[in-house]
Amino acid sequence: MTDDFHHLMLRRLAWACLVLMLAVTSASAWLRLAQPRPACIDWPGCRAADRPAATAVAPTLLGAPRVLSVVRGTHRVAATAVLLLVLAMGALTWPRSRRQPAAGRLLLALLVLALGLSALGIVTPGSRAVGVLLGNLIGGLLMLALSWRLVLQVHGGPGGGASLARWTLPGAALWAAQAALGAVSGSGPSDVAPVAHLSLALLAAACALGVGWGARMQGRRAEGTALLWVTGLQFALGATAAGSAAAPAWVLAHNIGAALGVALLLGLARRRPGALSPP
Repeated sequence: MTDDFHHLMLRRLAWACLVLMLAVTSASAWLRLAQPRPACIDWPGCRAADRPAATAVAPTLLGAPRVLSVVRGTHRVAATAVLLLVLAMGALTWPRSRRQPAAGRLLLALLVLALGLSALGIVTPGSRAVGVLLGNLIGGLLMLALSWRLVLQVHGGPGGGASLARWTLPGAALWAAQAALGAVSGSGPSDVAPVAHLSLALLAAACALGVGWGARMQGRRAEGTALLWVTGLQFALGATAAGSAAAPAWVLAHNIGAALGVALLLGLARRRPGALSPP
């Protein structure tokens, strides 16, 4: 296999992995939001623990049995395909691991996460426990973000400066944390989770706006602009969801925006050109 063909195959497989992980995280959020839950007219007050329990109702469209069957099947097929793709990319990269150490580390992390999420699904099928929810959510976000980082790695290109990289990882951690708190606040009554979710969202947005602008100033205009747009869109989607009694469709779009934000931030943490250019 020539270096050019090897490089082309890695690019295609990395893009396929990214698209499939977006499908996995979106389907996972869909299945979570399709579960019966009470309406939330005055978020975050409706999530207070001292509120009387309201009647839980499954969403009409998201919770339709046929729709759920399709989404559940999509989730399983996409998750299995991601694991196979990671193994295939690992097989392609292993003989050249000394020349491609960054890609090797990313693939190893993806493999560990994929196997961990598979084990979690086998051990806790259908569980609604908070620990299982957070494990699936954080694991999925990380896999999507690492898949995007792998795409950037195989395409090469300039990395950011040290000052930019210093803020991207805390920014990604803030985005992931506030997304986790948002999921927890939607899974049951809580006095702390909704307020903490909103507070961290404000911090995460401020950090993301600074990182996005800094990325544009350092020549990574496309990634920086995308992050600025996603940050603004997240606030619009969050406000719309809060004003629509936490309608599952808007919350789903809000979840997808959170996943994209984490991925963009982690992608901007790359400080060096890609290591996969053919010699």
